[in-house]
Amino acid sequence: MKKSRQWIMGFLGLVFVGILLFMAVNFIVDPTGYFAVERGAGEIDANGYTRAAKSKYIKKNADEYDAVVLGGSKAGVLSTQRLSEYTGKNYYNFYIAYGCFSDFLTYARYLINTADIEEITLHLSSIEVQQYSRADTNEIYEVPAVVEGGAVNTLLENLNYLCRNITSSIDYVREGNTEQERGMDSLQTGERNYSYPYSLMEEDPAAYVEEYVLPRYDNNLKALFDDDEPSMPAIEDNLKAMSRIKRLCDRKGVTLKVVIGPTFIGEMYKFEGPEYYDYLRGLVEITDIWDFSGFTDEDRNPYNFVNEGHYNNATADLIVDTMYGKASKEGFGVLLTKDNIEQYLAERQADYEELKAEYEQTGTIGLLGPDSESCIR
Repeated sequence: MKKSRQWIMGFLGLVFVGILLFMAVNFIVDPTGYFAVERGAGEIDANGYTRAAKSKYIKKNADEYDAVVLGGSKAGVLSTQRLSEYTGKNYYNFYIAYGCFSDFLTYARYLINTADIEEITLHLSSIEVQQYSRADTNEIYEVPAVVEGGAVNTLLENLNYLCRNITSSIDYVREGNTEQERGMDSLQTGERNYSYPYSLMEEDPAAYVEEYVLPRYDNNLKALFDDDEPSMPAIEDNLKAMSRIKRLCDRKGVTLKVVIGPTFIGEMYKFEGPEYYDYLRGLVEITDIWDFSGFTDEDRNPYNFVNEGHYNNATADLIVDTMYGKASKEGFGVLLTKDNIEQYLAERQADYEELKAEYEQTGTIGLLGPDSESCIR
């Protein structure tokens, strides 16, 4: 009987140790970056659970920041240092992959309440009109427990990541540092790291653009200039969320600056059209907006972009310089208000019609190159 009890206790002890080792591997390897803050990591995987990592980081370092950039992945290259030089505030780039208005509202509230944020630069990408929330996509797009609150919720979420299938951790280790570092962003600033694609650009800029920026260009132009309106089911929810964000900021004394970032012409098929123009009308009824999208020369130059959906750091710097009056590039950036929105939309519609005529005549739209004045350096 005594030996049986010892055997059982020994077996349970081995099981307990095995579980601890299992959890330790998931904690140390941490393929989603969920425990990045607890591990003292300086970087996070851009394709991981950045919503959780950044939320935890801000909570831990709340006293260090009084302003944030909030937006989807395009916002990741807005320089916190450059913004700080203009305003004197300490910024954190709280960009999140596949950002949407549901996130913007949730994290605006969290950042204000947690870090007593004084200013939010909200970066929109236009494609938010396609989807209000991405929480159902998979777990890394959900609102993390640190934001939702609740001890039980936090405990269950931690156990979920400690006890997840260890195969993903092993596969992550097998990738090696070279593969992992290609997608690692700074946790201290929150900014997007494009060092790997930049290294490819330096080798052969034209080849890079052809492979990474233009692979779907012809198909996307066809979609842009056909007669079908793009699907934009999230417009109404987005406008409601924007109103709530503006009211929240006004009530808390937080400065809200809104900017629509540059959009490569090869991505505009996802939203361009009369319904989107009504959306812009609705946005400026709520607040003024800096708009760097549209059919500008800069948005027709693929050398200003890292890929079809993201502009580069030099373009981001020009955005900030333009917003704060330290640079001016004709046609690049306009402050949209209730007073000038109709003129702007009329000009944008005219640009669209002109390009459509070119497309129908030639089967394409001519792009600008690295030697053009539209190439931002």
